[in-house]
Amino acid sequence: MAIWVTGDVHGGIDIAKLSGRRWPEGRGLTRDDLLIVCGDFGMPWSGSNEERWWLAWLEGRPWTTLFVDGNHECFPYLAELPVSERWGGEVQVYPEYPHIVRLMRGQVYELGDGGGRDPVRVFAMGGAASHDREYRTEGWDWFAEEMPGPDELAAAEARLDAAGWDVDLVVSHCCSARMLPSALAAAGVSDARRHPDALNAWFDALEDRLAYGLWCFGHYHADARLDGRHRLLYRDIVRVA
Repeated sequence: MAIWVTGDVHGGIDIAKLSGRRWPEGRGLTRDDLLIVCGDFGMPWSGSNEERWWLAWLEGRPWTTLFVDGNHECFPYLAELPVSERWGGEVQVYPEYPHIVRLMRGQVYELGDGGGRDPVRVFAMGGAASHDREYRTEGWDWFAEEMPGPDELAAAEARLDAAGWDVDLVVSHCCSARMLPSALAAAGVSDARRHPDALNAWFDALEDRLAYGLWCFGHYHADARLDGRHRLLYRDIVRVA
């Protein structure tokens, strides 16, 4: 089993990076291999024929696709998906596309193939704030559910308690407050245009408490290795296990 991670796909907008021409390594993967999208999966949204085409295309790739939610998701659709358990945590599987799986907020997963190697312990935490909220319409292209609520954060901390606050990989959409200046600089965005929000601050508290090997996140539309433990992803697809 191999685990790869990439950034936002935004429905059909940025999904072509997963094609065999742009990512030839994907051709040799199997269903046991996992590709994790760091938020803004973005499908389905309107239920258009184009969206269904891309979902079917992705389902037809040889690997299994996992994603955490970002701020650009159709949260009413996600809320209706059945919840099941896989890899030691709760997931939502797309009924028509069984190899597309949402990793739910605050869950700790043991991703492994049982082939004699230790599983990879992953903490998944979706959500982020839309900086372009003023240009969006609530209930159509903006949803208050984009940000985790206090109950979700408390439940996440309880699961980390059970895991001993020790994981191999963190996958989120946005980053901690301390990493925000570096992420914005990599994206060419002025610090003055964006200030840490409540989720950035919560992640910052995690930085001081959680033992982890690597933290991957998207959201800022840039690719950069910010330091030895933080990887900002957009178009890059990196193997982490």
